[in-house]
Amino acid sequence: MSNILSQTEIDELLSALSAGNEPELLGKENHSKIKVYDFKTANRFPKEQIRTLNIVFQSFAQLFSNRLSGLLRTTCECEVMSVEEMSFNEFNNSLPSPVILMIFRAMPMQGSLIMEISPEFAYMVINRLLGGAVASTDSSKQFTEIEIALLERVFRQILKIFNEAWVKILDIETQVERIETSTQFTQIVPLNEPVAAITLSAKIGSESGLISVCMPHTAIEPISKQLNTRMWYSTNISPQQGTELSERLREKLIHTPVSLLAYFHDTPATISDIINLQVGDVIRLNHKVADPLMVRVQHIPKFYAKIGTSGSQYAVQILDIVKEEIEDESFAR
Repeated sequence: MSNILSQTEIDELLSALSAGNEPELLGKENHSKIKVYDFKTANRFPKEQIRTLNIVFQSFAQLFSNRLSGLLRTTCECEVMSVEEMSFNEFNNSLPSPVILMIFRAMPMQGSLIMEISPEFAYMVINRLLGGAVASTDSSKQFTEIEIALLERVFRQILKIFNEAWVKILDIETQVERIETSTQFTQIVPLNEPVAAITLSAKIGSESGLISVCMPHTAIEPISKQLNTRMWYSTNISPQQGTELSERLREKLIHTPVSLLAYFHDTPATISDIINLQVGDVIRLNHKVADPLMVRVQHIPKFYAKIGTSGSQYAVQILDIVKEEIEDESFAR
C-alpha cells in the first residue's frame, strides 16, 4: 500500500529541495508498523476457492477442446492462463472493443455471470462455421446480426460443457440471459465488487484467441462451502449417493439417441446407369430374398434381420446377433 503525502508534506518537501537540504520523507510517526487498512482492496476469494476454480476450469478447458474440435472439424486446444481476483471495474476496463459477451445464470449461483470471447477468436469460429480456413485480419469491425446468431449457438454449446465441468462440485443449470457487444450494458454488479476473472487461451489450428469468465463474489457465496478441493478427492460415497449416481447415468444412457440402419448387399452400378435413371425405373439389387439384411448401430454391425411390413410401414425382424469374433467392431465399414 503506497504512502500518500498531504499538501503540507508536499510543501515542506519542495522547500527542502529549494534550500538544497536532503529532505526527510518520513517523519517519526511514519516509522510505526501500523498501517491503515483499506477494506475495498481486501481479498474476498480465499486461496482454496481460487485453487478449486482453477481445477474446475482445467476440466472445462479439456471439455471445451473436445467439443470445439467436433463442432469445427479441426484441431482445437484450450488451456487455463490465469485465475485471479480483481474488481469488476478492472475486468470491465480490460475488455476489448468490439467484444462479444454472454450474460448468463448458473443456478444455484446467485445473480449473473459473464463469458467473453475476444474478437480474434470469434472471427476464427465464424470463418470455420461458414467454411473458411483463414481468420479475418480485421478484428475491429462490428459484429453483424448473422454473426451474433452463429456465436449465440456456439455459446449455448459452451454452456453445456460448463455444466459438465462443475459436476464434481455440484449440479448447476445454466441459462442464457442475453448477448451483448458493448461493455456499457454489462454491469452485473457494482464497479468495486470483487470478481474472479478466469482467462483461457483457445487455439484453432495456428490461430489463437482468448476467452474470459467473470464470476462475481456475490454469485458464488451460496456455494462457497463447496468450493473446496477435498470435494474432488473424496472417495467416501454413501450407498445412497452411489445409487443416485448410477440411476442418473442409466437415465442418460437410456435417452441417448443412436442411428439404426438396415443394409442390403452392395449393388454395383455405372455412372452412366445412374445418370440415365428415370421415374419408374427398377433397380435390380444384388440381394437374394432369403438373404438377411445387415443392421448397423452407429455404423457398427450388430444384427442380422429380414425385411417385412408392419401395418403400412416397412420393418425388419431381428434374426440373430452379430458376434464379435465374426465382425470386427474396432472400426466402421
